[in-house]
Amino acid sequence: MMNHVTLPALLGDSPLAILAAIGTLRLIHDFTDNNARLHWNTTDHRPVLTSSLATVDEVAEALVDIVRTMPEGVSVPGGPMGFPPPGEAPDKLRVPQGKLHSFAENLFPEISETESATMFSWLTSLITDLAATSEKSDSGSKNQKSNSQKRCSVSQFIASSGKQSIATMLKKPLEHVQKHPEYLHEALTGWVRVPGVTGEYLDHRAAWKAIDDGRGRTGRMRGVPGATWLALMSYPIWTTTAAGKKPRTSGWHLVGKGRRSIQELRLPLWVEPLGPLAIKALVEHPELDGDLDVPLNQKIRLLGIFHVCRARRAPSEHSAGLLIPAQR
Repeated sequence: MMNHVTLPALLGDSPLAILAAIGTLRLIHDFTDNNARLHWNTTDHRPVLTSSLATVDEVAEALVDIVRTMPEGVSVPGGPMGFPPPGEAPDKLRVPQGKLHSFAENLFPEISETESATMFSWLTSLITDLAATSEKSDSGSKNQKSNSQKRCSVSQFIASSGKQSIATMLKKPLEHVQKHPEYLHEALTGWVRVPGVTGEYLDHRAAWKAIDDGRGRTGRMRGVPGATWLALMSYPIWTTTAAGKKPRTSGWHLVGKGRRSIQELRLPLWVEPLGPLAIKALVEHPELDGDLDVPLNQKIRLLGIFHVCRARRAPSEHSAGLLIPAQR
């Protein structure tokens, strides 16, 4: 019997909540019920999970079980031990352009087919060698005009800062839900913000201003750990390729022309229950390119889309920037 369970805390008004809902679906689909589907309530914009699980408590417990059964040293459910390669920046996955395929083939030569499939689904989402960015090399003489090296570009969902790498991006949120399984229940039913949790730059509400802090302090982060981890778990659904010389990840669109163009994340809400592959196709649909009228035009509505959440990166000197709602 299939049940329709609302996930009340994942209101579809922010990238974090939408990605967390999709991440929840992916985990339930891949590890609990491969008939699981997701859609959104058109009235209150909350996600509805269709699966064999009868209540939101059962959904949360299934997620806790997935985390609980992950072997020590495994950073992503179903993945091989030691993936991504551990350590802080410089990121070991950002190999020189043109060497990603051979690097991936030789990374874990003796893992199972299931682990290999999981690893490659993460790799194709997290990184691409179709676009590259320059990284200064430690070697080279002073007489050289440039000692930079072209390395693979990362997903547009990633906004690493300081010593953060892909490995630490995945490890720290996982540690939160391993130590506090109740965070996963809170992610679905009622968000509780925890000091020191960044939200991986997907959550603009995590950055508290002086007015929000009882002591008037600035620069403090108060994210939602369970929702953050679930949002990261949506990443294998997406693909990072390239548009021209720039990386392009599922859901991201170039808005405007020339020097005034900017990258914008557009995540739709839809009415029909969909599985992971159908969600990917919907998020990548070309009708979501260009100008978005409000109300949405007929071509978009015929896809079953009734709302589009839009966000852009706030400029930052130290990372790609925090995702903030786009001005309409």
